[in-house]
Amino acid sequence: MKRTTIAGLLSTIMAASCISIASAQSNGPTGISARIGAFMPSNDLASQLGKTWFGFGVDYKLNSMSASTPVNNSQGYFGISADYYAHGSEDDVPVAFTYNLRQGQIVWSAGIGPDFRNAGQLTSTGVGIGEQIAFTYELGGSRTPIFLQAKYFFSSMPELSGFGVYLGARF
Repeated sequence: MKRTTIAGLLSTIMAASCISIASAQSNGPTGISARIGAFMPSNDLASQLGKTWFGFGVDYKLNSMSASTPVNNSQGYFGISADYYAHGSEDDVPVAFTYNLRQGQIVWSAGIGPDFRNAGQLTSTGVGIGEQIAFTYELGGSRTPIFLQAKYFFSSMPELSGFGVYLGARF
């Protein structure tokens, strides 16, 4: 088993074990956030197709599932994250069940889930298990919070793994 797959599985098991009756506040009024930005593949073969790919994604906070918080003055919650990144005919759609930890303006998250890839030139087209980790920083306090996010995707095919940088809003 790949080291990244084992790390992703352990992260998910740890997050799932944190379920408790603690309530978490909403991430914006609806619990939905959207982001747009750039994806940079970490694999040399994918970088030959393009060093910067287009990327966007959405997150949804699962209000019905509360999570414990391992750190004082923080909020934990579970969510669903779906992303899309592409260059030409090559693309990947990672969907993940995530655990999120909010500390003021900073949100840390980790997730695991299906990875739908369409990358005929780079690797096989298909579905696998992918993981992701993210760091998010909210800018100022407005009605619709704006944020910057850095996210690393561990695709089921290493050719599609890489780093994303996004600008987004919480609704």
